Amino acid sequence: MDTPPQISCGICDAQHITKSADFWCPECDDGLCTECKGHHSFSKASRLHGIISIEDYRKLSTDISSIVHHCVEHEKKLQMYCPHHDQLCCLLCISTSHKECTGMLPIDEMAKTSKSSGLLESLQKSLEDIISNIDKVVKDRQSNLTKIKEQRQNILAGIRNIRKRINSHFDKIEQEIEKELNTSECDLKTKIEDLLNGLKEKRERIVVLQSNISDLKNHASNLQIFIGSKQLEEKIESEETYVQSLSEDERLKKISLKYTRNERIENIFKSICSFGSISIESSSPAIEIKFEKIKQAQITSASIIPKSVDNVRATLLRKIQIPEGKIYECNITGCAVFPNGKLIFADCDKYKRLVIFNTDGSFDYEETISGSQPFDVACIDDTTVAFTVWNSSKIYIFDIKTKRIKTTIETKYNCYGIAYQDGKIYYANTEHLGVAQLEDSCMKSIVNYGIRYSFMRYVSLFGESIYLTEYNANSVCCYSDKGNKIWEYKDKTILKSPRGVAVDRNGIVYVASYERNCIVVISPDGKKAVDFLCSVDGIENTSKLFYDNERDLLLIGGYDGKCSLYQINSHRYFADSPKYKALLQLSHKLNMIKKM
Repeated sequence: MDTPPQISCGICDAQHITKSADFWCPECDDGLCTECKGHHSFSKASRLHGIISIEDYRKLSTDISSIVHHCVEHEKKLQMYCPHHDQLCCLLCISTSHKECTGMLPIDEMAKTSKSSGLLESLQKSLEDIISNIDKVVKDRQSNLTKIKEQRQNILAGIRNIRKRINSHFDKIEQEIEKELNTSECDLKTKIEDLLNGLKEKRERIVVLQSNISDLKNHASNLQIFIGSKQLEEKIESEETYVQSLSEDERLKKISLKYTRNERIENIFKSICSFGSISIESSSPAIEIKFEKIKQAQITSASIIPKSVDNVRATLLRKIQIPEGKIYECNITGCAVFPNGKLIFADCDKYKRLVIFNTDGSFDYEETISGSQPFDVACIDDTTVAFTVWNSSKIYIFDIKTKRIKTTIETKYNCYGIAYQDGKIYYANTEHLGVAQLEDSCMKSIVNYGIRYSFMRYVSLFGESIYLTEYNANSVCCYSDKGNKIWEYKDKTILKSPRGVAVDRNGIVYVASYERNCIVVISPDGKKAVDFLCSVDGIENTSKLFYDNERDLLLIGGYDGKCSLYQINSHRYFADSPKYKALLQLSHKLNMIKKM
């Protein structure tokens, strides 16, 4: 086992004294012996430095232990973070490059909340997600390789089967033509053999006649020769006639068997040069890569960087008027933004419809929901939405492309507000706050508040927190995903008959105070609330709010169809920037120091 390198006390070393360090000061980036550590702890300049033991210092990874606490340019201690430039700054940096910057944040203050912020847990979850996604991809690709092998074997088996069928077919027609050939040969053979047999008999008779002539010459009298010659003449003429007839009746023609090949067979050789073609096809991935990136960014922004409701500003992008029918006014109780930026509204009362608007605010089309009054709506993807129905306990999953309900989820009690995140639908009915898995409709109660009358409840999500408005209780509650109440804001003078609720990426909560005709913003810790938008901004009878974290847009759904879309401007924290990652490393190191 390798012996770790010796670390000397920096203060002693400066005095030309060699002494092993027992402690390490990350802020001084130097080792300390026990005696020097005491002086270091009493010194006004260093008494607040977080000291760790050498053993703990050795346990730090190189990435963590190599983090510098000083500005590379000025060799000064990093003390502030500038959100505007996304930079860690020393005091000299501030005086030279950040004179006009506002909202500077002290690193020490940020570090105090980094341990309890849940950021490390979120980062750990992100790493778990990465490993999970890698494992899913590996499993999927291995499955794909197995399937490709099976496909290759199936293709070869198919080719061999075709080959077998072709061989069987040609064997059959070969047998048929062989049978025909044998029959023709047999017929010809019979004719020729019959002729040969007849000629054999004739030859034997001719031989007999030749013998008779010889006998006449050698042994017969003249009279016998005369009479016998006449008789032989007749017989010989008869045989001559027979032989002569052979050439006249075509029995002496040369007979052949001829095979005429089917020209289509030749065409087969020319037209069929392969059994088929092999191509590579691709289809949509069978797995979905999922990350908690947005959730992590939300937790980071809200908990590490202090956010003030006073910093939030809204810019009106457009007014949206939901088209009315010929008879009734519309009653908008739900709204959401599709991933592609389109807008959807639930018209609950008379029209029983879902209304879709384009990204530029122009009307696109509407879908009438026969027999149902859609109350709230949540977008699952660009073509699928979930919606609740007034006086119904069901959640409907609706495909707006095919215009049909794909499935329903039964919650047992009248269901109002819903929100969607990561394959789960969070809902609030009259009995509990719950969550349902979209994949298998498996349900779980998060908060059971008992059956008590409430005109309506709305739900919103932020990271691992769930926000619920209570219309009759004039309150908004923040719960963990385990059902623990984190905070509750309740002030009738500010939140009077709250309906819609939404949360931005900084953890700031937006609530529609229905009877006050205003939008209220509440700080991430639930301690402070101020009026944000009011009737002078055109806010009237707001029923539903939806915050689009991808685009920092706040969609406001007015009950009477007067809706609006606002751009929200507040201090943002860029979670993917290199300097942000450096800050995370710094926060992690400070957390380890504070554990000592």
